[in-house]
Amino acid sequence: MCGPKVAGPIHQIKKLKKQEDVYIAAGREARRVGAPQQLELAKKALKTTMAQRRRLDQQLLTLKIAVQMKEQSETHAEFAKALTGVSKTIADMFGSADLVKTQKDFEMAMAKAQSMEQRVDLFLTSASGGMFGESVDGGEIVSDDEIDRLVEAEAAQAERSADVEIDKGLKAIQDELAKDQ
Repeated sequence: MCGPKVAGPIHQIKKLKKQEDVYIAAGREARRVGAPQQLELAKKALKTTMAQRRRLDQQLLTLKIAVQMKEQSETHAEFAKALTGVSKTIADMFGSADLVKTQKDFEMAMAKAQSMEQRVDLFLTSASGGMFGESVDGGEIVSDDEIDRLVEAEAAQAERSADVEIDKGLKAIQDELAKDQ
């Protein structure tokens, strides 16, 4: 999903990452030459740049979610348009009196289908409980808690990955500084 809407923020994020590398190198050089004011300046610039990049990361994520929601809305709109076309065709073919009967038949069929779906779900739940000793609770297939745990786990993993990258960068700086001393 790298269309024109997200290309700008992605380019800006890459640019900020490069700036972070420059500030890290400047901090390393300032420490090497014993320039505490320039070291503090490099740290401050790095901190500001990292904060700006994180804000852009958040904005990019919001944009990606919004684009996905837009695509889903378009899909729903296409479905509604198709359904309107089918309804108009039925109305044209059978007249309004038959359309009322067709609507009732359709609603009855949908109710029967929903009832059948519920019965099949109940059957599968009880069958899996009997076969695999699972609990038969008839609850949601995917709960909000499960989604929350998944999102939290992914966020924690991303944070750990970011921490590892930061630690690697700091280690490289420390190793470089150790060589210079």
